[in-house]
Amino acid sequence: MRQSTLKHLILASGAYFFLLLFLRSLVPGGLTPPLSLLAIPLIVLALIIGRDLFFRSTQPSKTPTHIGPRRFRARDVQLLTKQVEVALSASQAFFETILLTRLRDLFVEKASLEMGIEKEKVKRQLADGQLGLGLVGNLGFYGLLYGSPPRKAAARVKMLREAIDGIEAWKN
Repeated sequence: MRQSTLKHLILASGAYFFLLLFLRSLVPGGLTPPLSLLAIPLIVLALIIGRDLFFRSTQPSKTPTHIGPRRFRARDVQLLTKQVEVALSASQAFFETILLTRLRDLFVEKASLEMGIEKEKVKRQLADGQLGLGLVGNLGFYGLLYGSPPRKAAARVKMLREAIDGIEAWKN
């Protein structure tokens, strides 16, 4: 309880106590006090406590949400650059599992943010050929991300550039 409410309760209780002492000396002992003499002070005390609770209650504040896009940190860019360098001379499996998966994840994140859908739901839709193509809206771009990757290093780099450009241009 707040200190001001406690003061109001003490003052109200003290006034009631003195009122009872004063009325007790005026009223003969054989008469019973009226019900209003007992009920009104209790109602006043309940109002004081209710007023305290009313002014203490608050509406929950809205949690601000971060709307801006996630920024790449320098280490993310360095890691991606190293992965692209390795992809030039690495096996087809490395290219598919590391780089292509990373590009798909980037696109899933962007599509999720743009459309307001959960990431897992976007991943499932993109994995399905018909739903994924409808979501992407461009057969060439969808083929870059979910088609078979090229075997030659120069073609891989070209494909990466086209996929990154497609991700940046999607829904803009």
